[in-house]
Amino acid sequence: MTSHVFTIPASTPFLPTLIEALVGGKLGVRLADDPLTLAATTLYLPTRRACRLMRDAFLDVLKTDAAILPRIVALGDIDEDEIAFAEAATGGLTADALALPPALGGLERRLLLTELVAKWASSPSLHGASGSPLVAQTPAAACALADDLARLIDDMTTRGVSWDRLDDLVPDMFDEYWQKTLRFLQIAREAWPRILAERDCLEPAKRRDALIKAEAARLARKTDGPVIAAGSTGSIPATAELIATIARLPHGAVVLPGLDTDLDEASWRLIAGDEGKGIAPAPGHPQFALQALLARIGINRDAVVKLADTTGREQLLSEALRPAATTELWQRHAADPEFGPRANAAMENISVIEAANAEEESLAIAVALREAVHQGKTAALVTPDRALARRVKAALARWKITAEDSGGEALAETSAGVFARLAAETALGKLAPVTLLALLKHPLLRLGVPHRDRAVATLERAVLRGPRPRPGSDGLAHALHTFRAQLEKHRGGQESDLHRSDPRIGLHDSELAEATEFVAALARALAPLEGIADQSHRLSDVAALHREVLAALSVRDGDEVAFAGPDGAKLADALDELATSKAAAALLVDTSDYVELFGAALADRVVRPPPRAGARVRILGTIEARLTDSDCVVLGGLVEGTWPPESRADGWLSRPMRLDLGLDLPERRVGLTAHDFTQLAGAEEVVLSHAAKLAGTPTVPSRFIQRLAAVAGKERWKAALARGESYLSWA
Repeated sequence: MTSHVFTIPASTPFLPTLIEALVGGKLGVRLADDPLTLAATTLYLPTRRACRLMRDAFLDVLKTDAAILPRIVALGDIDEDEIAFAEAATGGLTADALALPPALGGLERRLLLTELVAKWASSPSLHGASGSPLVAQTPAAACALADDLARLIDDMTTRGVSWDRLDDLVPDMFDEYWQKTLRFLQIAREAWPRILAERDCLEPAKRRDALIKAEAARLARKTDGPVIAAGSTGSIPATAELIATIARLPHGAVVLPGLDTDLDEASWRLIAGDEGKGIAPAPGHPQFALQALLARIGINRDAVVKLADTTGREQLLSEALRPAATTELWQRHAADPEFGPRANAAMENISVIEAANAEEESLAIAVALREAVHQGKTAALVTPDRALARRVKAALARWKITAEDSGGEALAETSAGVFARLAAETALGKLAPVTLLALLKHPLLRLGVPHRDRAVATLERAVLRGPRPRPGSDGLAHALHTFRAQLEKHRGGQESDLHRSDPRIGLHDSELAEATEFVAALARALAPLEGIADQSHRLSDVAALHREVLAALSVRDGDEVAFAGPDGAKLADALDELATSKAAAALLVDTSDYVELFGAALADRVVRPPPRAGARVRILGTIEARLTDSDCVVLGGLVEGTWPPESRADGWLSRPMRLDLGLDLPERRVGLTAHDFTQLAGAEEVVLSHAAKLAGTPTVPSRFIQRLAAVAGKERWKAALARGESYLSWA
């Protein structure tokens, strides 16, 4: 039987190799000379970015300016129209999929869960013997717990775990806190479906899985063209089932990213654990998801066809990251006469930067990227640390090197997001001087008045550097009026509070008049938020007033600059969604809690700049970097807690509870990032970087580079450090 499952090693460019194999007929599906045959092919890739790169790669590989491309689809973007209009009907499953209600929106879902959690947190059972609450009761804290609850719902939906399984957990076995959360979950499992039914909506994960299953059923009946799934590890069960369906199709093929074909069979089997030997599964291993996917497909690893040969780099990484239960083989393999030459070749183009701090690390990385550009190479920085990415981007900009930063920036940290927070803090905080000055000096503040910068400087000198004015706009206007009165007395030779050495006596009447006009305009702009009473209000109402304030503060020639640009548009969408949300209309919030809740509501929104054509340097997150290739790849931020990420604690279920329910443990994220590491470390030229301290706190180097150092040996690692030291000396 011909295998329909293939793999491309990490050291081989994935997308070009995939295209060459597809066009060359190596995937078991024959493409006729007719170009329309390629158009009948369906190609599934893991991310939208990979789909965009695939379209460009087709033109490069085919060496043409135009081509009829296959249908390229991201695995999470199943097309309902394709299911609806497929000629081969798949019966009830397709009909059910097309009748699905819409998915519940992200913000609406968060707010509904926040309201549910807030009611639970304020219940008498969540107070100690002294009456103090056991759970923080601010809306922002409830929102954080709601996010944990949403992740738990997604986990249970994705893994197909029934909520009835909660009844199998024995509360007396757990701490009192977990007993309380378990009781809440048993109540929530009944309340939440009712809330969804009232709104005629579905959980996003449930709807996604239903569409993927419908697509799998449709493909099982499809006979009019090749179907290929490539680049996915199948970490989501519904996606794994779709991939398994494609692998069984006579016209289907599956191409896996970086399957480890060098690890010995005994160690390979131990990735899934061995109950007889008391060895637990290793979800932190980079091949954990791929091994489970092969088991679902029903084939052994040796049946997978390699589309390119592996190199010493893959072999070295396989050895370094082998399961912990078999690391005693390191010494035996190191004594093998063939190991030395392979390890030398694998480590030859690897440099290691051990920086003292984050600033030194970012400069050294920027130097490495600049060197690659100078040599005419393509280069990429891959890091989950957004602070490091921003530092490197700024350092490159000093040398006029433009980098495409696809990782984006959290909306709350953009110029528009900061401006929105400062405006709310200022208005609801009664114009506290520090916050007020930060707002007044923000570049998005306009107010539609002339000489704004001069008016702000005058206002600061006149009333914001001395005793604090009375609260609110009225207090600020009163302080300025009082100062002008005292200044008039001083100039007229009358008794005044101003001393002759006071530098403020040099202010001119024209400057003070501009400041007075400015304060009046500021008061009018802040009035909608400043004028609401200190009590509970509907979140939607406060958000609408907040948007009105931002528009007034940033108006210039009729344009509202706070809502211009990618970050401004994202901010406008967020405020409009809050203002029109039914859940926000039902959620009451105190004015003192609004700013914190608003920040929590923006936490999951990311502003990504448009792609830059022709950029020689790319800055990518670990997810965006999948299936990409560059001549020089810098892996930055390789410290524990960043790469791999810190294991996130579940606010609702303890580790034993998750284990009993059959949910993923936090180490699963470590396994996914380990696979990212091995894929990216297969590049032709690799720089591994980490800082000894972050924000003054000592760090622990990533387990990935610690293992690599142990296997490579002292001399080879010392040579890699020496190569990295050259970047540090230039920095």
